[in-house]
Amino acid sequence: MKTKIVYVLVSSEDDIYLEQAYVSMLSAKHHMPDVHITLLTDSKTSESLTGTRKKESAIADEIIIIELDPSISAQKRSRLLKTNVRNYVQGDFLFIDCDTIIVKPLDEIDEIDVDMAACWDTHVPFKDNPYRSMCLKHGTKLEWPIENETEYFNSGVIFVRDIPATHNFFTRWNKNYQDGTLKRVSMDQPSLAKTNYELGHQIKTLPDCWNCEFKHGLRHFKDAKIIHYLCTSENNGKMPPFLLNEKKILLQVKQHGEITPQIEKLFDDPSKGIAPLTCLISGSDVLFFEDPLIVILRSWYDKGKKAYKIISFLVRKCSLIKSKIRNKIKKLF
Repeated sequence: MKTKIVYVLVSSEDDIYLEQAYVSMLSAKHHMPDVHITLLTDSKTSESLTGTRKKESAIADEIIIIELDPSISAQKRSRLLKTNVRNYVQGDFLFIDCDTIIVKPLDEIDEIDVDMAACWDTHVPFKDNPYRSMCLKHGTKLEWPIENETEYFNSGVIFVRDIPATHNFFTRWNKNYQDGTLKRVSMDQPSLAKTNYELGHQIKTLPDCWNCEFKHGLRHFKDAKIIHYLCTSENNGKMPPFLLNEKKILLQVKQHGEITPQIEKLFDDPSKGIAPLTCLISGSDVLFFEDPLIVILRSWYDKGKKAYKIISFLVRKCSLIKSKIRNKIKKLF
């Protein structure tokens, strides 16, 4: 594979972002031992790469360190690097988010005949995106007509050639991102979409297999080259949908500086990471479960909030009353 793989890392001893990157880089080397991996990081993160963290970061063939104000939040430093990565790295590259694993060789990217490409967010046209309402609000804040767009790209995997047009794109993306933070839009995808609109839709569409979002890409799972499991968090007793969504799994990597056999198996067969108890939903059910009201109720349920228990009790009572009334009406007629 001639195309570089690039990761952006902003991390400290207190998180597991380096461990995410370590697992993803190992999975890339598993399938492509000679692939060139570039790790783009900031000075504050670089200072923390000692001991086991130095060993984990050493999987990268090249580490580029950028001076950023250490008082800026880690999230913002990460996105400042990501939105300007084209201007820090030489040569064509495939940018990949850290919360990923590579499950097939990526050599075919060398043959792609476009200057810049990414996959549709949630693998559907923008009109069907379950997060469309949130995206529209971001578009309003960033002051551009996002409602007219047909495509909305996920920024987790981006192919980028080393040409003036892509350098200009990332310079504009970085500016739009920084402008957006002043309007309380902290995500990088809204500014990516705005930049793509402003510059005549330079981003072309990659096949879904290049960025299979675990939560939304089940039908692409079999052919996936990159699995994007999206996040790792404390699950507080809940069963995570995918093995690497469980923080304690990556804490084991952090503790020992080695991946477990359980993780290594995912590199060739990611289905082994799927939770044993699952439920498939689709269509309007996806939209329903992403509704803010349902998200709040689910949060109350997980936390054992009294408010949820009261609402649940009242709903059950109303359902029982409704059933009794219906039975009485049936007896009358």
